Amino acid sequence: MVRLRMWLPVGQGVNMIPSRIRCLVWLFGQSRRVLLECPIFWSVSVALLCPFYTLSGEHVHRVQLHLLIHHNFVSISFHGFQTIDSVLCGSKKYPSRDPFAHLLKGSLQTFLNAMTYPDRTVYPVASRNRADFRNLMDVYLDAVFHPRAVEEEGWWVLLQEGWRYDVADDNSSSETSEEGVEGEERTLADNRAKFEYKGVVFSEMKGAYSDPEGYLDRITQSLLFPDSPYFYDSGGDPAVIPTLSRDEFVQFYKKYYHPTNARLFVAGDEVDVYHALSRADSYMTPMGYNPDSRKDSVIVYQQRTFKKPLSERKPFAVASTESGEESSQGFMLCITWLLNTQPFTPMMELAWVVLDSLLLGKPSSPLRKALEDSNLGEETIGGGVDDELLQSTFAIGMKGIKSREDVSSVEDLIMDTLHQLDNVGFTDDEIASSMNTIEFRLREGGGGLRGMEIFLASLSKWNYDLDPADALVYEDALKSLKDEISRTGSNTFQQMIRDFLITNNHRVVLELYPSTTLEADQLKDEEIQISRATSRMSDEEYQRIIDENAKLKQLQESEESPEVIATNPSLSISDIDSQSIEYPISVEEDAFKSGVSLITHSVSSSGILYVHFGLDISMLPYEDVVMLPALVSLLNEAGTSQLSDAQFRNYIGKVTGGVGASLEIITVKPTGWDDDAKVLPGVNMLSLLMISGKCTSDKSQELFSIFETILTDINIQESKSILQNSLKSSLSSKKSSVASRGHSFADRRIRGRYSVRNFIDEKMHGVTSLQDEAAILDSIEADWTTFALRLENIMKAVVSGNRSGMLLDLTGDASVIEDAIESAEDFLVNKLPLDLGNPAPPTPDFRSVEHPWIAAARLEMINSDPVQDEGIVVSTQVAYVGEGGLLYGSGDEVNGSTSVVSHYLTTGYMWDVIRAKNGAYGAYSHFSNTDGVATLYTYRDPNTPDTTLGLFHAAADAILNDASTETLTRNDNAAITTAVIGTIGSLDGSALSAQDAGYVALIRYLRGESSVARQRWRNQVLSTKVEDFVDYANRMKSWKNPSQAIVASESAFSEMKARVGVELPLFRVQR
Repeated sequence: MVRLRMWLPVGQGVNMIPSRIRCLVWLFGQSRRVLLECPIFWSVSVALLCPFYTLSGEHVHRVQLHLLIHHNFVSISFHGFQTIDSVLCGSKKYPSRDPFAHLLKGSLQTFLNAMTYPDRTVYPVASRNRADFRNLMDVYLDAVFHPRAVEEEGWWVLLQEGWRYDVADDNSSSETSEEGVEGEERTLADNRAKFEYKGVVFSEMKGAYSDPEGYLDRITQSLLFPDSPYFYDSGGDPAVIPTLSRDEFVQFYKKYYHPTNARLFVAGDEVDVYHALSRADSYMTPMGYNPDSRKDSVIVYQQRTFKKPLSERKPFAVASTESGEESSQGFMLCITWLLNTQPFTPMMELAWVVLDSLLLGKPSSPLRKALEDSNLGEETIGGGVDDELLQSTFAIGMKGIKSREDVSSVEDLIMDTLHQLDNVGFTDDEIASSMNTIEFRLREGGGGLRGMEIFLASLSKWNYDLDPADALVYEDALKSLKDEISRTGSNTFQQMIRDFLITNNHRVVLELYPSTTLEADQLKDEEIQISRATSRMSDEEYQRIIDENAKLKQLQESEESPEVIATNPSLSISDIDSQSIEYPISVEEDAFKSGVSLITHSVSSSGILYVHFGLDISMLPYEDVVMLPALVSLLNEAGTSQLSDAQFRNYIGKVTGGVGASLEIITVKPTGWDDDAKVLPGVNMLSLLMISGKCTSDKSQELFSIFETILTDINIQESKSILQNSLKSSLSSKKSSVASRGHSFADRRIRGRYSVRNFIDEKMHGVTSLQDEAAILDSIEADWTTFALRLENIMKAVVSGNRSGMLLDLTGDASVIEDAIESAEDFLVNKLPLDLGNPAPPTPDFRSVEHPWIAAARLEMINSDPVQDEGIVVSTQVAYVGEGGLLYGSGDEVNGSTSVVSHYLTTGYMWDVIRAKNGAYGAYSHFSNTDGVATLYTYRDPNTPDTTLGLFHAAADAILNDASTETLTRNDNAAITTAVIGTIGSLDGSALSAQDAGYVALIRYLRGESSVARQRWRNQVLSTKVEDFVDYANRMKSWKNPSQAIVASESAFSEMKARVGVELPLFRVQR
């Protein structure tokens, strides 16, 4: 029973009471909300100090809430430098091998994960469904306090999740039987089997270390904090992970995973909060008090000990050129400062957020602009201020630096720019713009998972025994900073630059230089490490590893007993809301007789107006499509005929919460298909230039005035360098993304082969766009005058298009929309260019006719992008393997059950076989009913691509086997029900912010997707039966013209060729 003991505001009296674990509680549904901290006492169940209302008539702390939505949320955070995710592999109450995976299969969760930071590990869960929330919470509480991983019965967890020696498999699938493995390898006393490292986290960190920017951050942190636990990589260095023994793993858990060393956060309805606290207390109180667990995990402040800046050089791996030559470009340099050696005051912490915005927040910000205008590199890196740990840092640098000589120039330029800013400071407009931008962000709040956001924000203070409210309550700090700026102006920020950056020698200057041999060297080092370890093993140790691996494989391939499976908590169909989620929308065509459609969404938005203005761009010739990213960049960054880029962007920041341009290519349903779920032809689509912005209700007129300026007065001719900087940065970032998010590029590449619409999407956003963007940069340099004229003509054509192809979308409180209507009418009627007697042709109804780009795109697709297997070469220690094809053709009816089977594949076969058994960090199935394409792909996969492809090819048979052996139907179709519930959870997703809710409703409307169609799909999901699984599997076995896209290293493709004789055409991504 939860009992109220006493009421104390945050920071008052907490240290006077014998607290053991502290808890933050956030209650929904109160008219006024206050965040307070409550210690949990051992002498009573809980001392609850915290509903969001006033205490004694006094409003203690204000927390700005945006679109309050009922997400029940709970999380436990363990203080210190923990790295354990393995606790989720079964527990005392839930002894199955992976209750976490079971929750993924059949939960309505809106968040379910475990996250490791350099000084804490958090275990958050969230759900909008009460029964589901309680299930999630119970599994997590039991997992963190009673995991099987540290008991004798959990001997296998570290081997699967962390690392193990596995027998290297040259030509056969790793699905070898236990008898085959054991029988063959027991004969190798003199000629031992070749080992390799496997393990889920090991694969994750090999992928993480393949990302140069992530590697740079890790090396920098180690150098910057030599006397702190931050010196160590909390995720684990792949070269060091194999030194972790099971005894160390177990002892670490037992010492630090204790309530004394924990923080508990609960958010939700009052009933659920009390229930959560009671359940938590039942776990924590019996564990007693262990002061050592907290004392030994305290993070101490790193002092400024460097007498001069510390400079280091390290190599990073890059793919060789097609000719095999060493890369001559691509150096990286980053300078990182340690800012504070004691807690910042709330005002100083906010001042650093503002200074970060002043220095780097916009392309026109002085430090960022100096670097990008220098032409020394391709993109700024570092990210500026990082304040989520005990001590804040500031980092800035560049990647894509052309030569070793230019590396020093970048360092000099950074320091010279800081000296200049120390002398001249910032203008009043620059300060006002950054201040308004930050204040707007604070008052707006975040998205739908508000409890999650509050929890993670609070930990930036709470984790170090500081007042969590300091991370959430900003009014006093904001007022103090405004008063300081009013008194001293720019001097506040100039003094910060001087004290914390220019004269601060405790900084790391880290250079990364490109190496085409490092990847091979790392592989060789790993082989040597394994070979040495193997040679030192006694026969008994070697045989123990062989037997242990055989035992692990046997365990992984065995089915758990019905009794064990039954311990996993589950929902029933009756727990699910049978109705699909809808968002408000109202449409008025030819609003104010302007010819433009007005679309509105009345949702709670805390007084903020969200606006989208869409303009049809279908009148542009297809050959101009490659120009559109350049146009969008200028609309987002250039100045006007009267204002420089800095002046115009500062003005936007002063009066709005932000304005930006983007492109939307939206597949639409053919006329008459509104209520159907058919594979779309891929030729009906909308192409829109979207101008978006947000402001408070009293600034709508200024917002629409900015829209008008962007559409009619952007100074293209004088913006060559702005565009070059933007495109170079975009190209550099996209190249890096191919190596770090290769699975998404592989999936997009595959889909682009089967649909003209998808081909256009891949051309604009996939690996093909790398070539197009590079060609655009060459065109700009070769003939800027002609290029700029083309952009001006494109913009004139778009703005002068027929009004019937335009739309204005407003989202906000009903009163906010009402207040904005007059400004909206003035914009549509008086601000848009007039026809002047030469009206543009009417915009076609693209639900009835083919989009004008389709014919030319189809021809290009046939000539340049045939359906074929392909390799994409990057420098990486892992692979991203994708394969897919058509399950359904254009016009085919698709049943909602397809999404259930795809979900079943992801959380079943793909998880169990490719992730758990074979060590890939992620493995997924993706089916889209709009294009009929199904794909399978992996993330941070340590296996050679042909091994993974072999496992893909067994996926359909695995489904058929589950159907024939009654795995799906036993216990009253329990497996199907679980998959159905998980699919409904994916359909409903997280609760949306006001901005997102309005935009989702808009896109649904533009697609021609009716609420009837959504409800029909949901009903089909709920009615899924075993025959649907069989049908899906049979379609997979007869994929129409399947193909592969694989992102991997050159050596991986060479090994694949040697193993199975397959040589793919290769696309090389040069960083």
